[in-house]
Amino acid sequence: MSERLLETRVVNGRMPTTRWSLVRAAGSSVTSSDRRRALELLSRDYWPPIYSFIRTWGHPPEEAEDLTQSFLVSFIERESFGVADVADGRFRSWLLAALKNFLLNDKRDRSRLKRGGGIAHVSIDRDLGEAWFEEAGVDGDSPDTIFERHWAAGILERCLTRLEERYRQEGKAQYFEILMPLIAGSDDRGGYARAGAVLELTEGSARSAAFRLRKRLRAIVRDEIAATLADKGDLESEIDHFYDAFRSR
Repeated sequence: MSERLLETRVVNGRMPTTRWSLVRAAGSSVTSSDRRRALELLSRDYWPPIYSFIRTWGHPPEEAEDLTQSFLVSFIERESFGVADVADGRFRSWLLAALKNFLLNDKRDRSRLKRGGGIAHVSIDRDLGEAWFEEAGVDGDSPDTIFERHWAAGILERCLTRLEERYRQEGKAQYFEILMPLIAGSDDRGGYARAGAVLELTEGSARSAAFRLRKRLRAIVRDEIAATLADKGDLESEIDHFYDAFRSR
């Protein structure tokens, strides 16, 4: 079964349009396997900023991995998803607030989780988490800033994956491979002429193809960010926040 169909299933047959849909699915009266799948889908996308934030609080890698696991699993055990406060409307803000609260009480929570048992842990790649943590670190950055930067990096990574898949399905995987570095800020002096030669396009056509790729990427970014908001009126400010996370480096 495809991931999209699985996401549909965890909300009783309705296609979830936001991350809040998955949040509510994880706390709703669906089966335990469906709740676990909702958790897995959320964890897959958001564990890196969670792990890095925990590391910035001074926890060593092994302990940060354990705390990341415990934080994610605690949603299922305590049904935190079912009582998610959406007053702010931003999943990013809610998740960070929940994480801070968890860390302030982590000894109590981890003891209860170990006693409860029986909940399958989500997949955490500690080596990858360390790579993210080290790459994003800048002297003087606050834990919140590093969380925001990882949040934005995760969104961009997912969007690029979606875009690459679309080009692959269209039989244009090489377009993505050749043009993406050019729109990502690489030195393009002569680059479009070379790209056109590889893709059997004129330089002008290569530039047009790159423009379309950039436009499609921006549309996917908007869609991905919109999925984290309860109020679409916040979309433009959240998009600005997304780009600001990269400018702060």
